[in-house]
Amino acid sequence: MAPTSASSGQPSDKDNWDNGRLAHKQQLLTEIVLRNKLTTLVFDGDTMCRVLEQVLLRSYGVQTQGVNNGRDAVALIAFGAKFNLIIIEKILPIMNGLEVTRLIH
Repeated sequence: MAPTSASSGQPSDKDNWDNGRLAHKQQLLTEIVLRNKLTTLVFDGDTMCRVLEQVLLRSYGVQTQGVNNGRDAVALIAFGAKFNLIIIEKILPIMNGLEVTRLIH
């Protein structure tokens, strides 16, 4: 149930702090992502964090590929995979985020 003011039954100004602008921006972002078919590589050694990041990105229509170590990330890129965004955890098993960044740069 939405919060309402005591007198009118309508949402108060405090409840509508953004006047719908946030929802509009989220809609625009989703349309941009879907139109451009954005893809993201997410690599994080923590499975739970990686999955949460991927779920959030997918909720906006972003295609994601997840790996749990730097070596796999470098291999994907070396085999020709293309990404619009790469999210890198700094501390990773096998090869850390800084090493991976240097290799793929």
